[in-house]
Amino acid sequence: MKASNFFIILGLLMWAMTVNSQSLNVAPAHLVCDYDVPEKLDSQVRAKLQRALTRYGISSEIGVSRFAMVPSVAINDERTTATAPVFCDIDFDFVISLQDAYSGKVFASFTKQTTGRGANKENSIAKGISALRLETPDFIRFCEDAKGKVLDYYESQMESIIARAKQAVGQRDYQEAIFILAEVPEDCPSYNSRILPLMMQYYAQERDLYAEKILAEARAAWAASPNERGAAQVAEILANMPPSCSSSAAAKQFVSQITTKVEAINRWERNYLDREQAFRHDERKATIAAAKAVAVAYANSQPRYITKVYLWR
Repeated sequence: MKASNFFIILGLLMWAMTVNSQSLNVAPAHLVCDYDVPEKLDSQVRAKLQRALTRYGISSEIGVSRFAMVPSVAINDERTTATAPVFCDIDFDFVISLQDAYSGKVFASFTKQTTGRGANKENSIAKGISALRLETPDFIRFCEDAKGKVLDYYESQMESIIARAKQAVGQRDYQEAIFILAEVPEDCPSYNSRILPLMMQYYAQERDLYAEKILAEARAAWAASPNERGAAQVAEILANMPPSCSSSAAAKQFVSQITTKVEAINRWERNYLDREQAFRHDERKATIAAAKAVAVAYANSQPRYITKVYLWR
């Protein structure tokens, strides 16, 4: 893990103590339409869908979920008026589908019939979609059904997911293991008993592995320059040390050996202790947030193997 990732993680720790984020995450996809739609309309559909899903308990922020909400337009009829100016009338279905982003399999769908009139086909579709409202009982039922489908899927795949995570751990790839586990929503019945303990364990192992590398780098810097410049380098390197890791005691002992030479080390030591205290204030929530941040950072660094659904980045 890069040092910058740990800065992001540490910044999330206090946030995790005060924000109750929604645990079920479904990634938004681009609008599917037979006609080329403007980028602005695609963005408006995304925003409309995100607001509605969030309102009914489904987070649409892009993360590590293999599920996607795919909006699409199915044209039923189109007519051109014999007037001046000429207008284009289009009758179409606005469809939102819960899909497996990898296979394209549809688990649930919601259809809203609508019409639009505009100067051309694209403009007519845009006006029809703009007039749509998703705050309806039918859409609420769709969201509830979608949530149930997602949770049922993960429960059925629990053994396979855990096996893949353990395989990654066997290769000391803790980030991939966290990425695999972080896909499972916290609302799953087995999450607290089966997923959370492994996620916290693998995050601790990933953090310890990273900390060992940081400490080794600091020792090498001091060995190469056991002077004021070397001490300053040590302070800069150890500033990236994650809190509450297996190398914490060794790092403190190492710092104590050179604190008399540079005041910067003393300042680092105070900051380090402050970070440890903040982390321990609510370690469980902080660890979950930090582990998921690792998963998201890992996911964003990987090539996309999406073959059926075009997701927003």
